[in-house]
Amino acid sequence: MLLAFASCRGRGDAFREKLVGDSTINEAVTVCLVAGDVERALAIVDSAEAVGTLGGFHAELLRCKAYSDNESTIDTARIILERLLRQEHLSEGQQFAVLEQLFYVARLRQNDLDMLKYGTQYIEVCHQLGEETKSLLTQSIIGSALVHMGRTDEGLTKMDDAIAQLDRVRSFSEMDACIRAFKSKLRTLIDLERYEEIIPIAERILEKLDDYGEHPDVYADDSERMPTDERRPGYIDFYRGQAYAFLAYAYAMDRQTAKAQESLRCFEQTAYSKTFDGKKVISATWCELGMYDKMLAFYDEKDRAWGADTLHRDYAISLYNRATAARARGQYQLSDSYMKRHAALQKYLGNSERVAAAQEYAARYHEQEHQLELEREHTARRNVSTIATFLGLIVLALSVFVVIMMRQRRDIRHKNHVLVEQISEAMKYKNMAELGGQIAEDQSDNPTPSAVPTDPSKMSDEELYVFLCEVIRRERLFVNPTFGRQTLVDRYHLSDRRIGAAFSHGNGLPAFVAEQRLELACQLLTERPDMSIGDVAAACGFSNPSVFSRDFKAKYAVTPTGYRRG
Repeated sequence: MLLAFASCRGRGDAFREKLVGDSTINEAVTVCLVAGDVERALAIVDSAEAVGTLGGFHAELLRCKAYSDNESTIDTARIILERLLRQEHLSEGQQFAVLEQLFYVARLRQNDLDMLKYGTQYIEVCHQLGEETKSLLTQSIIGSALVHMGRTDEGLTKMDDAIAQLDRVRSFSEMDACIRAFKSKLRTLIDLERYEEIIPIAERILEKLDDYGEHPDVYADDSERMPTDERRPGYIDFYRGQAYAFLAYAYAMDRQTAKAQESLRCFEQTAYSKTFDGKKVISATWCELGMYDKMLAFYDEKDRAWGADTLHRDYAISLYNRATAARARGQYQLSDSYMKRHAALQKYLGNSERVAAAQEYAARYHEQEHQLELEREHTARRNVSTIATFLGLIVLALSVFVVIMMRQRRDIRHKNHVLVEQISEAMKYKNMAELGGQIAEDQSDNPTPSAVPTDPSKMSDEELYVFLCEVIRRERLFVNPTFGRQTLVDRYHLSDRRIGAAFSHGNGLPAFVAEQRLELACQLLTERPDMSIGDVAAACGFSNPSVFSRDFKAKYAVTPTGYRRG
């Protein structure tokens, strides 16, 4: 009864991830494998490698994909992948691709030890590359392997932990991995004959698919496996059909016949139920419900398609189920005949095919050992040449960088020198103009004391502005960091509004004070090289050297340090 579900263990889903490599060639190989034309797929890979479209590493990965899709050559795929993994200087991405294929092959071969070995390594690389979703999915499958190895509690705990983390994220990548982890646990529960635990998990799969169907935009994350809008219904139908198949089987084994038949009707409404895989999975339920006519009609159809090609596990399953049907109908002699053929075929598949695979590998790949060694040597020489070229480029780039930096520094020094000369010249003319104005005033027939009131409260706004500016400049009131309008208010007993009205004739008191401080800074930077930039800032009334540098550069387009150097 369990063989139909067990035969699907490890067989990748219809939406399995693509291999690393040229996408066009990969798609062509996939099309050939879906059509069952392995030789054509291998010819495409050989041709692409010969013309240089594919590198040797990616070509071998695609060959392994072709061999892993055929039970008679699956061991060949394993041997090639193990050889690739032993190569030195594999990048993390290459390790990821090889381990992903090795883990997949281990699942196909139902080799629990290899699943544990390569799955554990694959999880480590997933963590390094940030592929946490794939890591959790792999953890759930490793849990299944542990159960089959007799470590039931440990295996189920691993599966439940991975599922719990995947089930709480509402995005396609996590949902897809969660459903596949659910399926792995469902198959494990079937092996353990814990049918009542299957039902809530299968129902949870249906709930997630319904939510995804209603809110696809919420789940959209542009991940590799996310289907297009056109393929979304097919994706949902595929997993919905499998969920109903699990439900029908669990209810049938739990002797809930009515619910089993209802789940079976829901299954038959899916397009998946019309496929070979769908009929193969549901055949165990047909058998359990006594629906032998449907089951036998399906196997008769497949017998005609298989013809003489009967050395495979699907045919073994059909023999087992035919024996069950014959026994249920009282045809004991026919049932025994089917069971004997089934036992013989199982023994052959367990031994003879592995011998044939090893012989096929020896015939095809031992001849390439020398060629692979030459390729490794060529790769090593090429790596040395690449490193030397890379180092040469680095030296050249550094040389160019140094030349550019030196030119930039020279241009900056020249620019700063010109700016300093212009600033010094402007300040010299300003001082000469102020001095000339003072001399003219002293020689005037109407000297200032009689022309301008000495009481600030009696001055006009313009006169007060001139008076206050002169006092601030002459007494250097601005070097006090706390100097401001309140200082003038307290000193001359004028109102705050009166001071503001006076300085409305200029750019305002703060702007005037800042200008005086910066002019003094220019003088100190030139005349006092012993003073640090911070000391100059403090001497000119700036409370913060950073503010001083910012304001200085904003006014003169050069930093204080650059001004001093110029």
